[in-house]
Amino acid sequence: MDWEKVEWYAGYRGEEKPRAVVSAGQRIEVVEIIWQKRMRESKSGLIREVFRCRLADGRKVTIEKRE
Repeated sequence: MDWEKVEWYAGYRGEEKPRAVVSAGQRIEVVEIIWQKRMRESKSGLIREVFRCRLADGRKVTIEKRE
């Protein structure tokens, strides 16, 4: 699913986690991070973080962040 914007929260150690997503002009909070995984892409060497989250409206979504 594509988002117009993802709002991130950086904790005290600088680890960012998704806080909310904006879709069709509506802000929907992330109420739970079900799991997260950090992976390094073999060809490019870039780090990708994947979060499986539950939103306030009950949907379960996957959010990716590339560094």
